[in-house]
Amino acid sequence: MTESTFKMSLRQEVLVVSMIRAARSALGWTQPMLAKRSGVSLVALARLESNATSPRLSTVSKIKAAFEEAGIQVIEGQPAGGFTLQVSSSALQMAAENAGQV
Repeated sequence: MTESTFKMSLRQEVLVVSMIRAARSALGWTQPMLAKRSGVSLVALARLESNATSPRLSTVSKIKAAFEEAGIQVIEGQPAGGFTLQVSSSALQMAAENAGQV
């Protein structure tokens, strides 16, 4: 199945958007910060977070990679049907530093 033929269910889309928002918030990142770190355009990220477009697998992969590089692991299916964010101490430090940038 190619990316162009893969279609997420509405439930999956909601979970993906929720995961992105939660992880971004945990790091204290703005949308522009995530866009820069993931290589996803700010327009695409904003449309994704506002549910104006369906997530593409390549986009979600880039975003998850940026979170993992920053120390956030997304554990899917924990709890059942949901996700858990595992936040490393380095990610907590980054969040504290970003909080000072207000």
